[in-house]
Amino acid sequence: MLTEILLFAVGIVVSTFGTMVGFGGGVFMVPILIMFFQFPIELAIGTAMTALLPAALVSSIFNFREKSIDYVVASLLQFPAMVGTLIGAFLVAYMPVLQMQILFALFVLAVGIYMLITYKQEKKRKQGMMYRLNRMPTSFIRKNHPRHLAYRLNGSLMAFFGLCSGVIAGLFGVGGGFLQTPIMIRVFKIPSQIAISTSLFILVVTSLSGISSHYWLGHIDWTKSMPLMLAFAIGALLGKTLKGQQFPPTQQFSEKLIGVGLMLAGISVMVHIFLKYQL
Repeated sequence: MLTEILLFAVGIVVSTFGTMVGFGGGVFMVPILIMFFQFPIELAIGTAMTALLPAALVSSIFNFREKSIDYVVASLLQFPAMVGTLIGAFLVAYMPVLQMQILFALFVLAVGIYMLITYKQEKKRKQGMMYRLNRMPTSFIRKNHPRHLAYRLNGSLMAFFGLCSGVIAGLFGVGGGFLQTPIMIRVFKIPSQIAISTSLFILVVTSLSGISSHYWLGHIDWTKSMPLMLAFAIGALLGKTLKGQQFPPTQQFSEKLIGVGLMLAGISVMVHIFLKYQL
């Protein structure tokens, strides 16, 4: 009984933080379930996937009411990512996956540190390769009138990054959500609140497809998943409350949180590698 209560509390904490940074929390939850609650790796992944759905739904309902979801961006990222996931899964048989997973974890950790170091800097730079690429012929302006925001997107470039995040997800066996949020913020200069809300909306689609496949494979135990699903739903509510009231969602604050989240994600991926390959 004590173990179930502890797992419920951990689920609330993980979901609260995951909601605030737009990752959902799955990348953190899987190693926790394996290390501290002795879940088999397949069951841990399936359980975490089911928990993400209510958290993403709760967050997206609030974000829909706040009109902070960009459905065009979500489509440009998610559809190519689905193709990329298949490509990544196919490449597993032909590439040194273990070494690449370790490099990937270190890369995510480094990006998190970079975002923490540079989050105070003003984002007013009007030069550089990414700035020029984002103004290619396939670029267009997105306007969010209710929130008085506007930003430029390059459709082909965003689809390319979506494809890359999908390949990484399929190749390394991790969710791509924690990559999409920083891509939106740092590469395309999308305001952090729009990026986080859009990433959580994408997670609804991702978790639904993930639940279907893991259920078919027998990796879901509903007696273990249901309490964690409730915990993640509560965590999503708490995360929205904390971010909206006690912590104003400024760009700098959001980027700092995302930097911390990426560092934790890098560590989580590294732990996941050691547990998976028993190094």
